[in-house]
Amino acid sequence: MARPSQTEEQSKRLLPIVCEVFSELGYRRTTTAELARRCDVRENILYRLWPDKKAMFLATIDDIFRSRAEKWNEILADRPAPEQAVDRIIEYESHHQGEHGFYRVVFTALTEIDDDDIRVAVVGMYKRFHQLVCSQIKPGHGSGDLESGLPTEMAAWGLVGLATVSNIIRELKLLPPRQRERMFASVAKCLVGGEIS
Repeated sequence: MARPSQTEEQSKRLLPIVCEVFSELGYRRTTTAELARRCDVRENILYRLWPDKKAMFLATIDDIFRSRAEKWNEILADRPAPEQAVDRIIEYESHHQGEHGFYRVVFTALTEIDDDDIRVAVVGMYKRFHQLVCSQIKPGHGSGDLESGLPTEMAAWGLVGLATVSNIIRELKLLPPRQRERMFASVAKCLVGGEIS
């Protein structure tokens, strides 16, 4: 297996910081000077990793998916039974959904979809999330409908939408954290046909 290059390692190390800045300031207010300052590097270092600010933003959109997929793989590393896998992911997401605020990058990206590159990145990210969710809820239920009566693909979109709503609730403080967590877990389990705790 090939060892990652220094460039890959550096971009992977800096991406969470870049993502944090975009989530805090949005796309338009973020400058490469601010990104460099927060990353504690010179601007030319950033430009060696990415050609421009938009490429940095697109990389954060991709990294949001990658980091979540890695976390799910970590949670499921011991290969639990399919229904246990779904329960573990729901449990994890109910407590950790949006805790890093990176959903703000996605919300910002949605305001920038008049840019074709950003639109393609956001569409791709949502499709990959949908596929990831399908892959986790489908194995325990075959290829047909879930116990909830919903087709797997529809339930997966429901879960993606639930995550979005949960992030809006978090951002606007519409529910206290415990109620938001319970709402997320309850609705997620309804979507996949699990028991509500």
